[in-house]
Amino acid sequence: MRTLRFLSLLCGILFACMGLAGEIDGMRFIHIGLEEGLSHSTIFGINQDKEGNLWFATYDGFNKYDGYNFTVYRHQYKNPKSIASDITRCVVIDNDNRIWIGTREGLSLYNHRKNEFSNFFYKRKGQNVTVRNIVPMQKDWLMLGTTEGILLFDVKGERFLNDTLSATLHSLKPLTLLRQDDDIYIGTKGKVYMYSLQNGALETLLDLHDKVQINSILCQTPNRIWVATEGNGLYLYDVKNKKLDNYRYENKLSCLNSNYVRSLALDQENRLWVGTYSGLNIYQEGKERFISVESSMAQAGTLSQNSVRCIFRDSQGGMWLGTYWGGLNYYHPLCNRFQQIKHIPFSNSLSDNVVSCIVEDKKNNLWIGTSDGGLNFYDNTAKTYKNYLFNPDISEGVPFKDVKTVYVDEASDKIYVGAHAGGMMVLHRKTGRKVFYNQQNSGLPSNHIYSIISDGKDGLWIASLDYLFHFDIARKRFTVINEDVEGRPVQKKTRLLFRDSRKRIWVGGEKGLSVYNQEGMGLRTNTDFRITPVLRQSFVNCIYESLSGSIWVGTRDGLFALKEADKELLQYTTDDGLPSNVIYGILEDSYGRLWVSTNQGLSCFDPENRKMRNFTIVDGLQSNQFNAGSYCRIGNGNMLFGGINGITMFRPETLIDNPYTPKPVINRLFVFNN
Repeated sequence: MRTLRFLSLLCGILFACMGLAGEIDGMRFIHIGLEEGLSHSTIFGINQDKEGNLWFATYDGFNKYDGYNFTVYRHQYKNPKSIASDITRCVVIDNDNRIWIGTREGLSLYNHRKNEFSNFFYKRKGQNVTVRNIVPMQKDWLMLGTTEGILLFDVKGERFLNDTLSATLHSLKPLTLLRQDDDIYIGTKGKVYMYSLQNGALETLLDLHDKVQINSILCQTPNRIWVATEGNGLYLYDVKNKKLDNYRYENKLSCLNSNYVRSLALDQENRLWVGTYSGLNIYQEGKERFISVESSMAQAGTLSQNSVRCIFRDSQGGMWLGTYWGGLNYYHPLCNRFQQIKHIPFSNSLSDNVVSCIVEDKKNNLWIGTSDGGLNFYDNTAKTYKNYLFNPDISEGVPFKDVKTVYVDEASDKIYVGAHAGGMMVLHRKTGRKVFYNQQNSGLPSNHIYSIISDGKDGLWIASLDYLFHFDIARKRFTVINEDVEGRPVQKKTRLLFRDSRKRIWVGGEKGLSVYNQEGMGLRTNTDFRITPVLRQSFVNCIYESLSGSIWVGTRDGLFALKEADKELLQYTTDDGLPSNVIYGILEDSYGRLWVSTNQGLSCFDPENRKMRNFTIVDGLQSNQFNAGSYCRIGNGNMLFGGINGITMFRPETLIDNPYTPKPVINRLFVFNN
């Protein structure tokens, strides 16, 4: 089916803003409107043909969407082969894949091959009658719901019939029509009728108050009939037991958003979706309650507008919602494979979308460093953010907002934070006291602090853009390390420090990779690994130790794998399937696969078979560009990768690929550019 194209494409357009663990169950919608080519923001009807194209009946034009572009059909006064009216009310695809459109001026049939319309008009009192509902009855016969009653349409004869039905049936003025198997359900003011196609019998199924306007009918099972009304809520009729339940708006905790119910549909899990004047409701079977989904200007991924006029499930299980003022909303579970954490204006959220580091403490709280918004603390219990945007002393001219690294000292309950141009800050968690170290007020060798790790005793190893140095916490003394214990120069231009399971210190930066053994406050060059010239010259962004004991190094020249005493250096680049040679972060899932963030998306790499599976913004990532050092696997198993537009979060073990295989469709053919 061609619909995979727009499923994959649209899932990538999703920019849902959300919280962390425990807050990711909300539905996130993709918005499609005038900017994407839709002709009008008011949608009355949705359907899908056998080629996978989606068709939308709007208040200004009839729209076809092929997964990439919209084609808009409007009435042209001088063209009789154009659609009958710009105001289209419904669209139906019959068993022969013919596309029928009910319009303000009559009935239209779209001809695929000729790309034109045939129009049929029924006049009363000199005026064309509006067609509001269409139901295929049998081959070459249609039942039409019009403003003047029910009509039959003979497709072969191309004529309306108003004398073949009983006078009672013809006189009904339906607000909605639904065919279910061999029965047609007819909703009018106050009543629901059922017309049998087998014997032509018409019976009253449900008799409500005369003033109750019925907008939609849905048969969940032959005995379970849902009826949507205008102002009287939602009815559930048990045909077998003759039992009628009424669900109405009382509060937004468990009831409908509104008593004005416009549309009904079932998703692929057989859950009832209810479109109302004030948002979407999803019925929870067994709990007798409704989940509420509404529009929010403060949060992306919610409904574009609350008045949901129509709902349609496509051939791949995606749900399309047409609104009155907000165009289209699309939802599919696969679009939620990747979630995003972002800055939301005027809301408790991240302070900035450029995320440079993510660290989890032992209580599963997160410390998130940003480029322009300082340090963020995410309280996992309260589900709230606290922002630290520091300026220790304006007179010193040392801003502390571009946070590059965070080290959590659980034993002393302190947070060490390094910033570009801001030096280092120590936050005492219990008291909230903050101590700043910079070149202006201390012996800190550099204000550009990019990495902080423990020395395993009473000090810290710190990497700046200029130096590698040691910090004696008790004495508050900084010592620059220019040489190892044997007098050999240590690496300069350091950005990254990593301590492996055997307590070796890995140093990375603009001038490649080095490995040291710690001896007191000194370092001894390690020879357990063969560091080849290419690694000594590569720009190193990240280092990770896998459960198998391999050391994985992410550079601007690809991904490297190192093992002790192994003379073979494994290097993976774009030639092996990586989306980019610029590697920013590495994490391992429970299957032993590596998840690698790059400058062109996210890659899942299986070291056993050396296969790559790449994901991009099309799949729902925050951006294709991630940031060095901005990655973390948290206690609940979720992986977080930070980039230039927030954080991408996902659970790797539950992430599944799209199972739908698209059918190629040729829509243009060029011969010698003609």
